[in-house]
Amino acid sequence: MTGLTKLQVGRAARPIVRAPLFEPILLPTPYLNRPKSIQCNARGRKASHEAGNPQEASSSRSGASASGPGVATKQPDRKAVKAPEPSEPSASGRAKRVRQVEQAPEAPVAVPVAEAEEQQDGVGGEDDIGDVPGPDWDPWSDPRVVQELQARDVPVLEELSAAQHILITDGFLKDGDARALRGVFDARFADPRATHPERFLWDYWHVPDQYTLVRTQAQVYFPEQLYDMLEEALLSYGESQLGCRAISPIWMSYYVDGCGQELHCDNPHGPFAFVLSLTTDWDQREFTGGETTILQPHVLNYWRNYDPRKGLELQHLVTRVPAPFNRLIVFDPRFPHGVRQVHGTRDPRKGRLVLHGWFTEPTPFFHGPLDPGDAEEALRAGLEPLWEALEGLSGLITGTLIARVQISGRDGSVGDPTWLADTLVEVPNQDRAAAEALLQGQVLPRLRALVQHEVRSCLTGIAFPPVDSGEDSTLTLPIVIE
Repeated sequence: MTGLTKLQVGRAARPIVRAPLFEPILLPTPYLNRPKSIQCNARGRKASHEAGNPQEASSSRSGASASGPGVATKQPDRKAVKAPEPSEPSASGRAKRVRQVEQAPEAPVAVPVAEAEEQQDGVGGEDDIGDVPGPDWDPWSDPRVVQELQARDVPVLEELSAAQHILITDGFLKDGDARALRGVFDARFADPRATHPERFLWDYWHVPDQYTLVRTQAQVYFPEQLYDMLEEALLSYGESQLGCRAISPIWMSYYVDGCGQELHCDNPHGPFAFVLSLTTDWDQREFTGGETTILQPHVLNYWRNYDPRKGLELQHLVTRVPAPFNRLIVFDPRFPHGVRQVHGTRDPRKGRLVLHGWFTEPTPFFHGPLDPGDAEEALRAGLEPLWEALEGLSGLITGTLIARVQISGRDGSVGDPTWLADTLVEVPNQDRAAAEALLQGQVLPRLRALVQHEVRSCLTGIAFPPVDSGEDSTLTLPIVIE
């Protein structure tokens, strides 16, 4: 598997491919005092110029690096493709975008439905778009709007990938390897009266009202061979499944009676957090709690989904993920998350035991005979239209989309992408933009769907050089929008 350097793409010397603009259409709007022209416009285009994490790559797997001690980076012999820096980035690393200021349109006047029907001279009746829309009205979910758009050949983009904020892999390590790691821990706590040095590697970490746990660094706790096996397994997973070329230092923590973590967010550490459980006999454990808790997406946009007829309890607000032995939990660390407080045992061997950290450095990876040096120009030129196409979405959507494509060794063509992970989220700015568009008689496209279609369109349009053997290659591509 071959990694490229952090991808920063300059402008390609060729025409930019843009999504077609939709023609203006007239739809009945009974909640206004006059009909409005609704123009569906694929507004907007570009993600961050850089598809990688701004954190510097670590210089070695063993420790010292610009990112701090212990940051692991996979560094086999491979060619790294360097792409040019983006032109004129802002201080934040994003392309500068100037928003044009126009005179605000006259605010529409809301009137009763019956009055509106009379004022619109026959626009009401069977042609109405449902009931009077509220502030959270989504035109793309209104079947009569969608039917009207389809009748005029206006594309209604469907999402190609469902949002995935939690990924679970059971049996992550080979069973013997996982038990070897657990065995080291059990052996060192077997005799509570023992005073060997390994008993004193632990830090009791207590931040009032936030964190209470006992932790150590896995690299100094485990024998070198066992640690290397663990690190290699996590690095390989990060490369192949998440397009991440590095991991943070791996922590190991145990939780006994009273330990837990309150809700918090880990935004700066990396696009994906991981928890690998070494807790044995989860179903017969001698404690309660210990699950990873993650706030559900609808809670972060509570009023959009508010239903005054429905009550909510804990299970409706957070996702609780159990931690049975050898389960890898990967999740979006931007979501508020924590660990349910443990009640019961005070024996470390019978408590919750986990390894945890973050996947970092999102970077494109080739696997197969295709030489990244030969593919650099094609990839750089092929992705430039994507950055242009997503530029206008800056501040409206955020997250990471991981795509994998197969590249034909015979002719260099690219097949349809497989979506490995998708944490794209529309942010509140999108609601304001949608409201502004409606006031101007426009409808914004579904932004998650727009990003996915643009990524697919650009990737499948790239022609890579063929290889002599004719053997296919794969490309894992992380798209990071901040």
